[in-house]
This record gives sequence, structure tokens and C-alpha cells, in this order.
Amino acid sequence: MKQRKWNSMKMVISIAGMAICLLGGCVKDKSGKNSLVEQEQAAGAEQAESGDTESENKGLEELEARRTEVQEQQDYRTCMSGTVVEQELTQEEISALFYAQEIPEEVFTRMDGVSYVENEDIALEDLRYLRLLYVGFDEKTHVGELVVHVSIADTILEIFRTLYENGYQIEKMRLIDDYDGDDHASLLDNNTSAFNYRVVEGSKKLSRHAYGLAIDINPFYNPYVTYPDGVEHISPEGSEPYADREADFPHKIGKDGDLCWQLFSEHGFTWGGDWKSLKDYQHFQISE
Repeated sequence: MKQRKWNSMKMVISIAGMAICLLGGCVKDKSGKNSLVEQEQAAGAEQAESGDTESENKGLEELEARRTEVQEQQDYRTCMSGTVVEQELTQEEISALFYAQEIPEEVFTRMDGVSYVENEDIALEDLRYLRLLYVGFDEKTHVGELVVHVSIADTILEIFRTLYENGYQIEKMRLIDDYDGDDHASLLDNNTSAFNYRVVEGSKKLSRHAYGLAIDINPFYNPYVTYPDGVEHISPEGSEPYADREADFPHKIGKDGDLCWQLFSEHGFTWGGDWKSLKDYQHFQISE
């Protein structure tokens, strides 16, 4: 009878260990603590010796909760942009979700032939993929992503970390590739984005976006205003009310106490709202 009970308990331990391993617990965390599998095996062996089934179940429940917590944190580094962060994050966890890296293969697959094409102006190695957090219009924390030039990657992370900590709201932050590289579609969706290998609208000159040295923020509320043949043209359509910079409305970028304008200006960016021949209120760039 004792042998049958022992065999049953070994089977429970084995199955639980395999499940945890398959779900990504087979590594040590950054602190060097034992992996979930090792914790599982140690706890299982101890409980098997004691024959305490109730303690065994409790231990497995605790390990499952720990596994779920670790898996959720890992997901925030790989999930789709816009994902809401449901859990309350520590400062350490927040810092871990603001980072830059060389363009990962899976990201390049999205960019290839869309925002990035082979060219003589900007090499893929000169770009960085950023993961970061932002406060959405729903006042919740979301995961965002950007591609920028390596020379400004750390600066952009610093600026957006400060915006996040101050509750500055951004509606969306997705790669332009999610809009098939269509800048107009991205603007219309009020999407904040940076790199896109393209020319300036209405010209043959490369945009600073083509080098990853410009970013558009909340563009629907901060439109692009031009004056072809002396006639005002506001883009994207529907954003006409927000071209009136004397009006008071949410998400307006400007010099009157706006944190976004302040941070980018402090870091040497030029604001399109200061331009004379046209106004690009969404746009910040680093000039050569």
C-alpha cells in the first residue's frame, strides 16, 4: 500500500515538474535563485518523504502562482504593442521594460520591405528596437515599441520614462509597419511612431524619419499644416479643430507647460511647431 502511494506521489511530482519546465521555468532568474523546476523537485522530494499530501498540494499551488507571475512578466517583453499591463509593477520591473536592442529577427521580418528597404543612407545596424511603457488615454499602463537611430535610443528611453512616470498620455505606440508603412494611416489612427524610410511629403528629400532621428507624437491632436498655393491644408483629415493652437484641448503639444515639448527641447530636438513655412505640431527631430 505504501509503495502504491509512493508511486502515485512520484507521478504527481513528475507531471508537475514537466509542466513547469515546458512553460518556461527551466532557467535561473537574474538573482541566481533556483529555477521553478528545481524548487518543484526539492519541494516534491521533501513532501514525499513526509507523506504530507496537503502540504504537497499547497506547495504546488504556490509554485504555480510563482510560475504564472514569471510568465506574465516575460510576456510583457514579447507581447503586442498596446497590451495593457494588468499587474502593479515595481520600479525594478518598470526599468526592465524600458530597453533598447539591435533589431531582432522577428521585428525585421515585420519591417523588411515595409519601413526598411536596402539603401545607402541608413544601415539596419544603425537602428535600435525600443520596448517601453506609456500611459494610454484610458489612464492604464500599456506596452509600446519604437524604432530609432542608435544615437538617440537612450535619450528616447529617458524621455519616455519621464513621460510615463508623470502620467503623460499617449494613445498608441506601434511600429509604422503595422500600417503597411503608410504614414497617413498611422497619423489618422493617432499612432506615435519614429523610423520609416520615406521622403518628406511632396518632395524627393528624405525625411528625418528615414534615419530614425524623428518622432511623431499623438499626431491626430497635433496635425501637420501646410499652405500649398496659399491655401491651408491640415493632415490628417478630421484633425482640423486641433490646428487652432489658441484653443484649449487635451493632448496638445506646445510651449505652455507641456512636458513633452519641454523634455524634447531640453535634449536638443527641434519641434515642427516652430517652423515658419509649415507647422508640424506632432514632430520632433534631431538635426545634423
